[in-house]
Amino acid sequence: MRVYPIRALLAPLILLVSCTQPVSEPVRNVRPATPPVRAETLPENTGLPLPEGGVLSLDTNQHLTELRSATVAGAKLTYLSFDTRSHTLEVIDQSSPGARYPNATAVTKATGALATINGGFFTPDGQPLGLLYHNGTQTGSMNSSSLGSGVLYVDKNLAKPILARRESFQEWIKDSAFDPKEVLQAGPFLIDNGRATKGLKNEEARIRSILLWDGSHHFALAQCEPITLKNLAGALAKQPLDGFRIHVALNLDGGRSADFDISSQVRGGPSNLRRWWNKPVRNFVVLKKL
Repeated sequence: MRVYPIRALLAPLILLVSCTQPVSEPVRNVRPATPPVRAETLPENTGLPLPEGGVLSLDTNQHLTELRSATVAGAKLTYLSFDTRSHTLEVIDQSSPGARYPNATAVTKATGALATINGGFFTPDGQPLGLLYHNGTQTGSMNSSSLGSGVLYVDKNLAKPILARRESFQEWIKDSAFDPKEVLQAGPFLIDNGRATKGLKNEEARIRSILLWDGSHHFALAQCEPITLKNLAGALAKQPLDGFRIHVALNLDGGRSADFDISSQVRGGPSNLRRWWNKPVRNFVVLKKL
């Protein structure tokens, strides 16, 4: 999805041309972030609040890599869940939309990925609208709008993907031990601490690409049929996914940019969720085995 420039990290073990308009986000008191590169496990704080009582109930069961679906607010949600102890995410970038990869299927085939989903927003001239890293190489810069309120982060040492608030991630950058492998800035948050984010727009129903995380080892790539951000957030807050408790949901680019390809290596695959009217995108997120 091409968008015009707009001015303006969770817990242990952490169209035609269209765009999502920035939304106001609630002000939160955030503890100082612990840089992930200094932890033997995931960061102690990604800037997202813990549940009441300060304890996050973690699911430590091993999760299958499986393509599944659910109905949320009358729309079909297709999601590929996986376990971060055996799988990880990578960000695939290119010099401009479609320059090397015309679609998610091309990325899956070229990289040997289990699955590929479109990534973050980009400007009319094809530049990433937000910070991006692939294999430790930076592209783009920090986006201060709601379209960059969250960060997908994969550390070189841990290799486990986590979702974190922009403010905490900015603290990590200041640390001399900061050593990112993969980074993708996107937004807004749909679910924060298991609750729907306030202030989301209830207009312009579009296909949505999403990252889901339970705050532990369970992650998912997902795409939802046309729905507003507010309705999607409200539906996800009701925890509609069997065996997957959503602690955080982060919105990616969507609409005509929404593209999701799942290979035959995945249980429930192969499957391709790209429409004939889709346009090329700048970057992708791919799922690979560790």
